[in-house]
Amino acid sequence: MAHTIAILSVIPRLSYHLQMQLPKSTICDVSLDSDKSNTLSKLKNADIVVTDCDLFLPYMDKLPSLKWVQMTWAGVETLASRLQNIKHNYVVTRFSDKTFGFAMSEYVVAHIFNFERDQRQQYEKQNDCHWEKNGKISDHRLICDLSVGILGLGNIGKSIAQRLKMFGATVWGVTRTPLKEKLDYLDKHRTVEFLSDMLIHCDYIVNVLPSTSNTFGLLGGNTLEKCKQRGSVFINIGRGTIINELDLLNALQQQWISGAILDVFEQEPLPKDSKLWLLPQVTISPHISGVTRPQDVARFFAENYQKFIKGETLLNTVNTQEGY
Repeated sequence: MAHTIAILSVIPRLSYHLQMQLPKSTICDVSLDSDKSNTLSKLKNADIVVTDCDLFLPYMDKLPSLKWVQMTWAGVETLASRLQNIKHNYVVTRFSDKTFGFAMSEYVVAHIFNFERDQRQQYEKQNDCHWEKNGKISDHRLICDLSVGILGLGNIGKSIAQRLKMFGATVWGVTRTPLKEKLDYLDKHRTVEFLSDMLIHCDYIVNVLPSTSNTFGLLGGNTLEKCKQRGSVFINIGRGTIINELDLLNALQQQWISGAILDVFEQEPLPKDSKLWLLPQVTISPHISGVTRPQDVARFFAENYQKFIKGETLLNTVNTQEGY
């Protein structure tokens, strides 16, 4: 049976890459139209949709012929929560593959390197044409000297753990449930009930968890006080809901943590009046630790499409109850 695949996305050249992967398929771009009825009529002609999560929300309960939705995002918590309240006959899969793991691993390793060697100070000295070796510029820790804790051991968390282990770090991992497999690159594992063990013993805390009812506010309140003895650095590339801004600011001001490297926030874009912008021990990036590339989405979709036409279980099927 032939399938019509509609694309509703702002990712450039996604249709080109999909057509390259599936040259015999019927693929149509659905342009972003201010008249949603126009967009809806085009989507109704498709039984498969490849889409950005936010663009799909207005149509999620209006496509009775839809069989499968492939998201271009890894985080689909908003969609998952809404799907619980509507009748739908389609399966939803999210995008997350090894390239996301590579990209976010690079982000973590690069920022640990930059923080430990105080690259910010080096850039300032360069601007002043000043030859300077004081402080962390020369007296710094190597990654092999560090213990790094990772919150969340999905595909991305595992990829980060592997790369850190290659540099010799002591790697901790925290998951909601016990691991079903032994991971050679993991030195210590705890379930979330014993999160405090990781916070006490790790120099860096890397959050990769999605936003769910189980993770909301997980590091809030006085939780990060456990990091005080080591002066841990908090890296957030998961979701901003794991700790609210006031609690994070308090942890920084109380010096429970010595710094924060933040790619995700409660509110995005981060408001200009946020105090986080002005703190010298905070590094901010605009949710770019893992950027979706069209060639990666197309390659992942093509693999999933082969499973779809064979009636097999699709990769990264969203569990609406879990939120991912």
